[in-house]
Amino acid sequence: MSQAQDKPDPKEHRTSTSSMLLLLPSDGPGRRDWVRVEHDTRPARLHTNGGREVYPDWDRAHDDAGVLRRCILCGEEHMFRRKRLPRLTGIVVVLAFTLALLSLLGYVGGPIVLGCMIAVLILDLCIWFFSPESLACYGCHAEYRDLMIGHWHTPWNRTMARRFNDTSRPGTRATGDTTTPH
Repeated sequence: MSQAQDKPDPKEHRTSTSSMLLLLPSDGPGRRDWVRVEHDTRPARLHTNGGREVYPDWDRAHDDAGVLRRCILCGEEHMFRRKRLPRLTGIVVVLAFTLALLSLLGYVGGPIVLGCMIAVLILDLCIWFFSPESLACYGCHAEYRDLMIGHWHTPWNRTMARRFNDTSRPGTRATGDTTTPH
């Protein structure tokens, strides 16, 4: 993967946990820098695809099993898991609503429409169950992909997010800036 690319190459998406993809907080609309980090290494400085330098804090970030416990950018221990749904999910939802609307309005009906709706439902459930999860930080909004996620990391919690939104805006860090200005 070259440093000049704007997005991670989907061909290089790894399902193993040999490296993780770190998506940094956004600096503005449409911009999200990223860097791939090998789990075996603990570099003191990372260079993102957008030319930013990031100084991660590896101290106490992983537990004995190598599972990420804290954000390496801001040191926050409150993180949450989220599903990474592919773009196909939106198309499936629109297709399901279209089939339901056509059936309710009486334009189409019968076993063919029912079979199509069941097929769309099965496709939607498969997308949901087989979508990978990522880990995100409440404090700085960094996202970690392609890594093992500990069972103690829970899904997004509105109360916890509200605590952090009161002290910081998205894209800022509550515990100090860890990147250099560009």
